[in-house]
Amino acid sequence: MPIYKMKGSKDGLQKYRIRINYHDISGNARQIDRVAYGLDNAKELEMRLNHDIKKAAPARKMTLQKLYNEYADTKRHEVRESSLDKSKSIWQRYILPELGEYQLNKLTLPILQKWKLDIANTGLAQQTKKNVYGEFHTLLNYAVKMEYLPNNPLDKVGNFKDKLAVKK
Repeated sequence: MPIYKMKGSKDGLQKYRIRINYHDISGNARQIDRVAYGLDNAKELEMRLNHDIKKAAPARKMTLQKLYNEYADTKRHEVRESSLDKSKSIWQRYILPELGEYQLNKLTLPILQKWKLDIANTGLAQQTKKNVYGEFHTLLNYAVKMEYLPNNPLDKVGNFKDKLAVKK
């Protein structure tokens, strides 16, 4: 990453601009600009910024399956075994077979909308569909909490709606 020499100095040290280019967790191009005085300070700042960005990079490669494994281990200590079994059953039957190999940053709106449509066409009861959505939403909220995702992409898709009933 480049270090640019700039006009100006402070306490006898030359002014430098450090510019770091990278891709965030969503795949968008990002840039960090910082100013440091003295070449040694500029190089140290550049190394520290690069280290911070690389430290966050493994989350970018995390798949939904890996997230599920981590979440299940965490949830095991927070809920009863029967609740965990119900959740695991939903994940393994309705979520992971179709989306388990996707990286978290690749879960786009069209992919999630297609998943929702596939669930809608399975013939499940309305409440079961809502339960499946709820489990998936909770899993992605965990990813947001752990800072693997900037926000929950399932929020934009929305839950299953009840069909309008004819009132008498």
